[in-house]
Amino acid sequence: MKQLTEVKLLSSRKSTRKSRSKVVDKWKEKSWYQVMSPGYIVEKSLGETPASDPELLPGRVIEMAKLGVLSDMFNDINLKIRFRITAVEGNVCRTEFAGHEVAKEQIRSQIRRNRSKIESIQNVSTKDRARLRVSSIIITPIRCGTSTQKIVRKTIGDLIKTRAKEQMFTDFAKNMVNGDIAKEVREAVSKIFPVVMADIRKSKVITLPS
Repeated sequence: MKQLTEVKLLSSRKSTRKSRSKVVDKWKEKSWYQVMSPGYIVEKSLGETPASDPELLPGRVIEMAKLGVLSDMFNDINLKIRFRITAVEGNVCRTEFAGHEVAKEQIRSQIRRNRSKIESIQNVSTKDRARLRVSSIIITPIRCGTSTQKIVRKTIGDLIKTRAKEQMFTDFAKNMVNGDIAKEVREAVSKIFPVVMADIRKSKVITLPS
């Protein structure tokens, strides 16, 4: 009986070793591919990503803090940019802008008692027919009435839709990331009501240019 037990234990150990070796082998089979950000944001390596087959890479989304992509402002760490792999050339992955998001902590730090938070979400189309969902946020230093909030939302919606129609996808994406559109939103809303914070909180690319 002891001999049988020893054999069973030995075989179980062997099977465990085999299963572990299989996991290691899978990683050995993978190759590493360099991921490049699109030129209209900045021509820069975003790092590397593994894959057992390059055909599995298109569609994969890479998320990075803006600080790791563009380091022109201190608060870049509060903004995350998403890139979607669209093509593989050799061991290099080409990407397109897939969206961005301002850190929730940054927004929470501005929300206090007796302040109003006004949010606006709209689907927009660019000049070259890319479709995006854009979310904006306005925070006022004092409470803002319902009727005023409606005017603010309409002002934001009209401005963003107009800018999208006027600009190509590459320009619109760049202007959201560098804060130019947020500045325009702040200037437009400030004519209606005082503003503490105005930003394009989040964007998501629904379809790329046709």
